Amino acid sequence: MLHYTECGLRNIWLRNGYTIRETPYGEAVSIHDVEGLHRAIGLYLVDNKPRLNGAEIRFLRKELDLSQRDLADLLGVSEVTLRGWEKGRGRIPKPAERLLRSLYREHVAGDGRIRELIERLAELNRDIHWRRIEFRETRGGWHAEAA
Repeated sequence: MLHYTECGLRNIWLRNGYTIRETPYGEAVSIHDVEGLHRAIGLYLVDNKPRLNGAEIRFLRKELDLSQRDLADLLGVSEVTLRGWEKGRGRIPKPAERLLRSLYREHVAGDGRIRELIERLAELNRDIHWRRIEFRETRGGWHAEAA
């Protein structure tokens, strides 16, 4: 079996799906379907791990192709806080962990609506200026209008 540490996790072992060749520089390992393997690892983590550790949070963030700053914004925390979770300093709160799991699952199998909503909410949190909100009643019901 191959101990697959290149993904950043220490507990991943592959029974097959790879080829080892000798080169002039030593052994070279080739994974047959790295994207599929990483998707399987990510889905296992979000569906089966009771609590995510720092390396697993980092793995999911990288698979989502998000910077620490971007994921921190989506989770409603500071970049420093997220960095601490990834380094194992403190535990990710359960609501933030559930949101991360949802984002990953949707990334793999969803239509993007959850991420769009979360990104919009994160954008709203950055908007510190409240504006007047006007509504107009029409035959179809009430509707917000630009102020």
